[in-house]
Amino acid sequence: MIKPPSIARFEQYYWGSVILGLINSVLTWSDRAAVMAVNPMFATMSWLMPVMAVIGLIIAILLWYFIVRSPSVVAKWVIVVFAVLGAIGLLFSLFALARNGVPNPVPVIITVVVNLLYIAAALMLFKPDSRAWLGEELGEGVEGRDEAPLP
Repeated sequence: MIKPPSIARFEQYYWGSVILGLINSVLTWSDRAAVMAVNPMFATMSWLMPVMAVIGLIIAILLWYFIVRSPSVVAKWVIVVFAVLGAIGLLFSLFALARNGVPNPVPVIITVVVNLLYIAAALMLFKPDSRAWLGEELGEGVEGRDEAPLP
């Protein structure tokens, strides 16, 4: 089956979000490392940030794989949950920007764009051609049920 347009658009938004997120991580790495170094609980764990970055990237690649290469409805809903969490973070970011409560607004603005791209990617998964790609039957009940529909 040829990849539908909304899945192609999903990929564009999704990878845009992932790449901008990585750029933002690079831009804020030293600030976050300094915050961890001050905290006695994390001061000896200099390995934690790189490990978390790699784990995050692995999760992103796996979610992409299970949407685009081996379509899975479970991956769709994991992405939707992450998009909802991103929307909540987006509200906090916008609130911080509105109050001028951030010394350097550039990383916060990048975070806003990252979250908007991720939410847009998640929304692409609800288009009819994406639902068909993921094996969701439009207008029908749960697949594999032998029960008759309720009157």
